[in-house]
Amino acid sequence: KIIGKGTWIDKLAFELIEREKQLGRNTDLIRVESGLGASGIPHIGSLGDAVRAYGVKLALENLGCKSELIAYSDDLDGLRKIPEGLDVKEENIGRRVSAIDDPLCDEHDSYGEHMSSMLLEGLDELGIKYVHKTAHETYKNGILNEQIHRILVNRKRVGKLIEDTTDQTKFNLVVPYAPVCDQCGKIYTTESYEYIEDEKKVLYNCKDTMIGYDQYKLDGCGHKGESDITKDLGKLAWKVEFAARWQAFDIRFEAYGKDIMDSVRANDEISDKILEFHPPHHVRYEMFLDKGGKKISKSLGNVVTSQRWLTYGTPKSILLLLYKRITGAREVGFEDIPALMDEYNELESIYFGKTKVDNEAKLVKSKGLYEYVN
Repeated sequence: KIIGKGTWIDKLAFELIEREKQLGRNTDLIRVESGLGASGIPHIGSLGDAVRAYGVKLALENLGCKSELIAYSDDLDGLRKIPEGLDVKEENIGRRVSAIDDPLCDEHDSYGEHMSSMLLEGLDELGIKYVHKTAHETYKNGILNEQIHRILVNRKRVGKLIEDTTDQTKFNLVVPYAPVCDQCGKIYTTESYEYIEDEKKVLYNCKDTMIGYDQYKLDGCGHKGESDITKDLGKLAWKVEFAARWQAFDIRFEAYGKDIMDSVRANDEISDKILEFHPPHHVRYEMFLDKGGKKISKSLGNVVTSQRWLTYGTPKSILLLLYKRITGAREVGFEDIPALMDEYNELESIYFGKTKVDNEAKLVKSKGLYEYVN
């Protein structure tokens, strides 16, 4: 059976609607989400997460449901590493990217805002419609207060759920909330050891810690402090934060890269068992690689940005790259642009009947892909 426009996007949207019906939830508005990293120069993979989520939004609308894309900037994350080519002082490692000065120009209030703006600019150039939310505004406005409190009250159950899903035992010992140290301003050096429920305060120590994939030491200042969770003085740990915002924003779909698979599994459990909110429908995608087979990385500096791509190719060539398929790892580079432009022309020829396709499924899929790209 051909669903919608015959693409993987339509199949995913159909599965999502059926799941929502089985769960008995209201489908008047189905929100999809994309998390936007704000710690380094955004690349084609960062863009891909939001573009694919937008494709699901379009497919949901095609199937008769109103939908909305939430683009959420994680600008309370700390800077783990200085990306290649950026003039950022070493002392900023471990600080929130929303609290670091813009290293590229004076047009933005912070490093995080500049990086987010580059990604949003890429989405705007592709015609993607979204509702933008930032972590620092979300926490500042108390949108997650109820979820934070509930997670911290149930911290022992939370620690066990995380251990059961990821084998990580850390949160059996520490509270899953990272305060900003009010002495040195770092977020990754603080370790929370107690939650005072009546006062909604977390007690913490600022101590040396190992961070990053290569596990290097980040020095703490030794300060002992307390943090009020109702103010923007910290953030939830990744293993629980997705769940909090899924419930707060009523998110029904979010794709994820294989690199954060464990975090998503843990958050699904927290969402279901602690917050009593059915986690979103998911699809997992592989990461883009450069032409040497290495993961495209903000910190390595081998980024393929949408801004540079559009120097050589059209917005439709990026959309075709991202909408063609979601499974399987792919090497991507600027040299792929001519072939994608040719492929787009071929789809256009099929769409307007200049090229005949005998296979009905292929014909519908080709036409559907052409419509999504446009």
